[in-house]
Amino acid sequence: MIDERTRRKSGFDERDIAWIVLADGGRWAFPKPWLEVRASFHSGRAASARSILTYGRELDELVQAITECRDDAALLIASASLGSYLLGHQYELSDDDLDRLFAVRVGDLDSWEWARSVIEVATGASGCRSFRDGSG
Repeated sequence: MIDERTRRKSGFDERDIAWIVLADGGRWAFPKPWLEVRASFHSGRAASARSILTYGRELDELVQAITECRDDAALLIASASLGSYLLGHQYELSDDDLDRLFAVRVGDLDSWEWARSVIEVATGASGCRSFRDGSG
């Protein structure tokens, strides 16, 4: 198991995080999405507003990629990409570390739990969301 505490970046922040158990059996801190209100325009004027959960443009694209997955291999790659990007905000991790953190065992549905948890945190489905300003 990788020692989570020794991999923390100097600016590690325990506020607004969700702990997820990854494939190595350790708990890791994932930043929660923040709530953003965006105006919708019609003929150059703001006509309405809508609320979304976001991490910013780059992470929103990773979340969107998950919805487009058609098989388990694609889902694993998309979930691991999203998870590794989120962990990069809090931790210094090598590719070898990430290989161990984002793995599944063939035929073991429980080994997918980390992927479900990452997706739930990223989409706010688990009730995990931040009300900070998103500036991080």
